[in-house]
Amino acid sequence: MYTLLTGATGLVGRYLVRDLLLNGHNLAVVVRTSKKFGARERMEQILRHWEEELGRSLPRPVVLTGDISAEGFALSDEDRDWVANNVDTIIHSAAILEFYGEDRNGEPWRTNLGGTRNMINLCRELKIHDIHYVSTAYVAGTQTTTAMEDALDVGQGFRNDYEESKFLAEKEVRAIDFADHVTVYRPAVISGDSITGYTNTYHGIYLYLRLMALMIPAQPVAEDGTRHTPIRLSMTGEETRNIIPVEWISAVTVRLFETQEARGGTYHMAPDNPMTSGDMIRWSGEYFNSTGVEFCGHDFVPEETDRDENEDQWMFERLAKENMGTYEPYERTDNVFDMTNLKKFAGDIVCPEIDRTVIHRYLDYGEQDKWGKRRPKPLTNESWADEVLGETNGASLPAGDHSTVGVDVLGPGGGQFSVSYSSDGIVGVTRGLPNDNVPLLRLTLEDLAKIREQPEDVAEQFVSMLDQVPADSADSVAAELLEVLSKDGQLTSAG
Repeated sequence: MYTLLTGATGLVGRYLVRDLLLNGHNLAVVVRTSKKFGARERMEQILRHWEEELGRSLPRPVVLTGDISAEGFALSDEDRDWVANNVDTIIHSAAILEFYGEDRNGEPWRTNLGGTRNMINLCRELKIHDIHYVSTAYVAGTQTTTAMEDALDVGQGFRNDYEESKFLAEKEVRAIDFADHVTVYRPAVISGDSITGYTNTYHGIYLYLRLMALMIPAQPVAEDGTRHTPIRLSMTGEETRNIIPVEWISAVTVRLFETQEARGGTYHMAPDNPMTSGDMIRWSGEYFNSTGVEFCGHDFVPEETDRDENEDQWMFERLAKENMGTYEPYERTDNVFDMTNLKKFAGDIVCPEIDRTVIHRYLDYGEQDKWGKRRPKPLTNESWADEVLGETNGASLPAGDHSTVGVDVLGPGGGQFSVSYSSDGIVGVTRGLPNDNVPLLRLTLEDLAKIREQPEDVAEQFVSMLDQVPADSADSVAAELLEVLSKDGQLTSAG
């Protein structure tokens, strides 16, 4: 059976795709089309990125075109039937980090609350009873005491619409009465990969880093090689920041997801040693070789008359304040999160500290990525596995005897399929690997094309591509499948 993942093109979702596939999970994803790319092409770009970084081929998830903010995810009838027959678990990771909305018909309400309601209704209708929901630690809102994992509504207020929309969504998730398990994951502030610097989004900490990358290099260089960036901040520099790297969030989430005893729990994901606002600003200053930041305390308010004394400082401070206004409610306080449940099941997965090296790595990556403006690499594959096989998207098979083999095409252009065949050749192809314990063929698109066109070129290594076949019958099964898959002609009426 398959796990359905939403939010697969988001930062956390991309890592969940990678880690779940690496751990052998069968995965299906709901992806919207964009202005330039279809759902399959968007996922293919993400998987190409991981393959380039990992140096290995990955399986392809089943890609379903849809929109989580629409009723039933706007799935086609065929896709809906496929989910009903093949999915028993969902990880709802889709969300939008937008802090303020004009009304509840727009964002962030449409995605965070409406999308969650659509997920709940879809699961109820299609009998998906194992539900995993990615919330946020900031459903804690403005509460000043330690936010407990097993608590939600303690009468707290909220800093913005994002927090409240996620709070209300989690309340509805917790009210689900048809599921066997409802597991809730609550990450704190998500940053990029602490090892590579990778990110595909520039919210949160990146707003500050990008602002400094734009403002500081524009200042003149003094004789000693430094840039003077005079700015007085209404901070002490000791305010804590609960920032966690995305690769750790994914690793912990997958561990909890794979731990049966963890089902049904709620898990805060926060750093053991939060960095401070002063750390981030000082380390960024070191990166750009700049000086001039003053931490003036929470009561500091610049006077209008300051402008006459130092025009440059006044303008620099105003520009910074205007650009950081969205996150101002977080500048003085951050929550403290209980992590008892998390430590019980994933305490050995240590959260990397966001230190000087990591901040510099984030700045390096942001500069190289042009802060999100770098164009993605174009896709170069000329064909897809379903085109080679002749996918039927679940059409009924003709009457008569047939056998089934699972075909897992790894790497560019790949996909997962159930191929039905008889002595005459392939009689039907559907998306997704079969549920039954049948032979499984793992290969690349290049190998599949050779089997279809020049089977003699892969005959010797064909047995090594087979799995779930007893050793004493592997040769005979391989010979039968190679003959069937290499037969010329079109599919029967099922194709």
